[in-house]
Amino acid sequence: MKFLVVLLLAACGTALAAKLSTPPKALTPSFLNRLRSATVGLKPSQRNANITEELFTTEVDHFNNQDLTTWSNRYLALMDHFVEGGPMLIFLTGDAPLDPSMIDDGTLINEMARDLGGAVFALETRFYGKSQPVSDLTVESLRLLNTDQILADVADFVVHLRRTMINNPFAHPLVTGTGLGGGLATWFRVRYPHLVDATWSSSGYIQAVFDFQEFSSGWAETAISVGSNECYNRIFIAFHVAQNLIDAGFGEVLYEKFNLCSPIDSEDRMAVAYFFSVLMTSIELYTLRNGNVDEFKTVCDDITNNDFTTSLDAFANWFNQQFVSDAGCIIVSFDQFIETLKETSASAEISMTGERQFLYQQCTEYGWFITTDSDLQPFGERVTMELYLEMCRRVFGDWISLELMFQSTTRMNERFGGDRPNVMQIHFTNGAFDPWRYLSVVSDLNANALADVIPGELAGADLGAISEENDSTELVEVKRRLKELLESYLFPFNPR
Repeated sequence: MKFLVVLLLAACGTALAAKLSTPPKALTPSFLNRLRSATVGLKPSQRNANITEELFTTEVDHFNNQDLTTWSNRYLALMDHFVEGGPMLIFLTGDAPLDPSMIDDGTLINEMARDLGGAVFALETRFYGKSQPVSDLTVESLRLLNTDQILADVADFVVHLRRTMINNPFAHPLVTGTGLGGGLATWFRVRYPHLVDATWSSSGYIQAVFDFQEFSSGWAETAISVGSNECYNRIFIAFHVAQNLIDAGFGEVLYEKFNLCSPIDSEDRMAVAYFFSVLMTSIELYTLRNGNVDEFKTVCDDITNNDFTTSLDAFANWFNQQFVSDAGCIIVSFDQFIETLKETSASAEISMTGERQFLYQQCTEYGWFITTDSDLQPFGERVTMELYLEMCRRVFGDWISLELMFQSTTRMNERFGGDRPNVMQIHFTNGAFDPWRYLSVVSDLNANALADVIPGELAGADLGAISEENDSTELVEVKRRLKELLESYLFPFNPR
């Protein structure tokens, strides 16, 4: 009897990869989602004993004075390095669940706290992980999940820390994060400049993008640079041959080669688009999962293996080797995927991964949908915005339209500045090989809002503590510059 593995599309085309210690042999409902929210480059240290889990009280709805209901937001605290007059260093988790590795002594933020005599904190975002302001994830409840509410939580958190943990109403805050967390840190500087003295956005998603076609073309650039032109060509041929087989009525060939649990309905455009989105997203996020560019070379070596007579066979073999366990098959069912995302219990496994929550924010604020609309990528032409519109509509309701999704991203950029935010005392870092850099700030905005693009790196390379042994010369230079700049922003008149 075949072992069924449900393969879910990663965050509907989102973001970056959380570090996995070993490549999984079978996909679980949260596998691709965990590739989305990455704090890559961070490894749990042996010294987490003094990191404590705390709660602080904030409002459920900050913008409704007729409803003063409160809830308890979860955060981590590390006071080991704190001395009187020291700063508060706050890591925003974005869409990732809270984890001690975000601020332990293997991180650059911890190293900075040690140098500056600061306290370190990590704040979990409302509706993600165990920080649930209400009891469910219905559409009515998720209306409380938006950027303004999240930033208001952060504002309350800064005030809470000054009053209770630091006991200094004038303590200097630094706010940082990666991925969505990096975007939130930047937007917090835009919206609440009086509550933050320094900001660091590490591979942050700063700009809302309706159709994020640059992701796949950026991924292709890295695959060619690190892998080879042959690798790109093989993937290109595999996807286009697969498209032609479906068009010609030979979808059963793909059913056999990819060990699917059921044939692809070639008459159902959404089923076909979802199938190709699964294939595309799997290889894109698999190569990004550890923040190590060598993953590209390894995957390309497998796909360009001369043991296979066709490019489709080579790609199917790679796919099956990574994602099928034993004699298992893979369910690539758009309908089943939608049913999974309709789960509204906040304690359900899929809810704990943040899958439904992040999709809601994509549909109503950020976009970031990975498509094949660019001509500069190898994945064919089937993954378009039509798939994501149908996904948003089926999961959350017919009130979502293509116009609403587009206007939501436009509104975000108008309110926060897109990739040209009006900010100072902030530093942006990105990896030169990271396809998510197209959402970020990659050039200096002004003399006090500089940007570093780190050669040869993917996302989050700068999050770890300085390692002369493992870091490249360029990466060490960026980390040192980060520490100097952020210290000067925190203490412009009285360097510590």
